[in-house]
Amino acid sequence: MIISTDSTANLPQEYYEKLNIRMIPMQINLDDNTYNDLSADLPVEEYYQKMRDGSTPTTSQINEFRAREYLEELLKSGEDILHIGFSSALSGSTATMKRLADEYNEKNKNKIIVIDSLNAASGEGLLVMKAYELMQEGKSIDEIAETIRALIPYACSYFTVEQLKYLVRGGRVSKVSGMLGSLLNIKPVLRVDEQGRLVSYRKIISRRKAISELKKICAEKIADKKYVFINHAVCLEDAENLAKALKEELGVDPIVTDLTQVIGCHTGPGLLALFFFGKEK
Repeated sequence: MIISTDSTANLPQEYYEKLNIRMIPMQINLDDNTYNDLSADLPVEEYYQKMRDGSTPTTSQINEFRAREYLEELLKSGEDILHIGFSSALSGSTATMKRLADEYNEKNKNKIIVIDSLNAASGEGLLVMKAYELMQEGKSIDEIAETIRALIPYACSYFTVEQLKYLVRGGRVSKVSGMLGSLLNIKPVLRVDEQGRLVSYRKIISRRKAISELKKICAEKIADKKYVFINHAVCLEDAENLAKALKEELGVDPIVTDLTQVIGCHTGPGLLALFFFGKEK
């Protein structure tokens, strides 16, 4: 069996290599160039500095041509394929993969199952890691798919941002709210909801308090301490401080990773995000 995902799962690069998790990258358009998400050709520090300097990147979902090429290569293995994709509320990529899976399943012996994670970044990655764990336990593709679907409502994703303008540009926050928030130094805590959308959770004054709120949310909701991820967009010190506090106070050992460029396009530099399996979203 093959466990597959897209680059927005935001797993550490070595996981794809060591665990043989297959991944199809989304793409970023920046300054008349197109890059694969997570590409070494676009270092994260350089990317976010360009954003701060005024560059306006855009992103491309996985189109049918690239999805077909990717799946056909995986099918050559003769293995069943379980693909866990980016929230359908945020991109059409997973819908494209589902449509092609239905097509290939009609004419191929090995099965493709596509699961909409209804999540983003390492919230999606949580589900990928759980699927890998179940595969190692010898579970069938149908058993894994059933378990992962049941876990989707418990994959928690909470984050805060440095500036609201990137969320305003992406339509996640209104222009008026963005202007007032900037004037009042509001650093909102947002989450991915049950439908896979980015929504406001709490309005916090100051970055320090917003980060403290992330820690509080985790303490209140966490149900499984095995997988905890922290993603950051060039704010490593904040990420490491949050990881240290969670380890000391909750006994968890978060995995800290850079945020992928595709996700960062819509949130901007300074994003700090926390992901874990909770009692509820």
